[in-house]
Amino acid sequence: MSVPKVTVRKVHENKHGRGGGYTQYLLTLPKEFANKLKAKGITSLYIVYDYALMAFPYGLVTEQEVIAFLKAHPELEKLLAKEA
Repeated sequence: MSVPKVTVRKVHENKHGRGGGYTQYLLTLPKEFANKLKAKGITSLYIVYDYALMAFPYGLVTEQEVIAFLKAHPELEKLLAKEA
């Protein structure tokens, strides 16, 4: 099993509309990861979050598989819910 890559990404805050009508938060993907998704025709991700965030390629896995994976790894649940 290969070790997954860990990277730091900045969350960008963009205010739209007059008087800051709404705020949009953007998180960029690593270029290598985005290119792999694009090559497979994947344009969406399942996002799993609480305090932490994980992403799974939509279309390669189902929502049920993501939930089963998280249930099978309770240490991930603890990590996702951990607050600073």
